Amino acid sequence: MRHLSVLMTVLLHAVVVGAIAFAAGFFGPIILTPDANQGPLLGIFITGPLGFVFGMGLGVWRVSRRLAREKKPAAIPRSK
Repeated sequence: MRHLSVLMTVLLHAVVVGAIAFAAGFFGPIILTPDANQGPLLGIFITGPLGFVFGMGLGVWRVSRRLAREKKPAAIPRSK
């Protein structure tokens, strides 16, 4: 597996999970408490960055599992 492919996989997971977490943290307080003017700050400063970090960890975990599966040696049949 090429290094660029690994990097792109990790970044894709980080951006997707970070965007979902940001949207939930940004629009959730707007919908639930429209009178609170500091609600969107949750998405900007907390859920967005934490989602990005969690997504990056998820991407690294998935790539490491894929690489471990590719490097696993084939089973050697036993002789009787």
